[in-house]
Amino acid sequence: MDTLNIKPITLIKTVLRVLLGAFFIATAIMKLLSLDHFELYIFSFQIFNFVFSSIIARLVIAAEMILGFFLIFKILYKPTWWATLLMMIGFTLLLVYVALFRNDSSCHCMGDLVELNPTWSIVKNLVTIVLLLFIRKDSTAHFKGWRLVGLFGVLAAFTATFVLFPLDGVYNFFKKDHNSYNEKAFHSFMQDSVMQAQQLDTGNYIIGVVASGCKYCKISMEKLQAFSERNGLDNSRILITIWGKDEDAIDQFKEETGSGDFRYVTISPIQAVELVNGRFPTYLFVHHQEVLKAADLRELTEREVVSFIP
Repeated sequence: MDTLNIKPITLIKTVLRVLLGAFFIATAIMKLLSLDHFELYIFSFQIFNFVFSSIIARLVIAAEMILGFFLIFKILYKPTWWATLLMMIGFTLLLVYVALFRNDSSCHCMGDLVELNPTWSIVKNLVTIVLLLFIRKDSTAHFKGWRLVGLFGVLAAFTATFVLFPLDGVYNFFKKDHNSYNEKAFHSFMQDSVMQAQQLDTGNYIIGVVASGCKYCKISMEKLQAFSERNGLDNSRILITIWGKDEDAIDQFKEETGSGDFRYVTISPIQAVELVNGRFPTYLFVHHQEVLKAADLRELTEREVVSFIP
């Protein structure tokens, strides 16, 4: 009978609070599912190195998950409400800067599933802030076991962001099957007239073997391009061998990844598969025409690229 006495305004606030919490969790999951691009977006501000950018990306996602979870269950409600409001204000100010001084087509606020440009994301944040102000007058729900529920939410958020989606360094530490290549096919490939014309006889070079339609090849090229831009690398020392169904697909690959400044040569699918045992992408760290290391998307780290390329 008590439920019949609930005021409509109270019911509306409850529904809004739950929806806001669910929305924060949903946007966090969408960012997590496109984590590579979210990491690169944070890295694109050129404030932090890639490792620290990756940690920040996961902390942002974990914070959204925790705040959304705490809003739904009204755990530590006042601190949660203030933290959520301050986070939204901070993100909005950052987006204002992005809208004014950068030409970003997407801010990755909702991952790759829903692409919002900075202007629309600002509108989204302002609506969220208004709704937060509407539900500000509420109190913590002291139900039985609320501390355990809160602890579960925190552990679940950090497990999802740092365990299920580990940092590249952690992934590489536990990876047993490191990326390999076909040494015989590589030396044969280097004697090809196209490769001979590239004049790779001396010095250090990174040779990428990618496919134009490969999602992870595109992500790895965005990483490599971001490393080069931030550290001012000599792009003539980076050679990308690529295969695709036609020239248009290859041109689209360059445009999407922003890697047109690198040297490109086309390669046949059969030759590419033989060269890297069908593992795309693969990046060969070559010194005087000898491969010192073969790296995949996760093994392509900023520190090693910068130390290898002048």
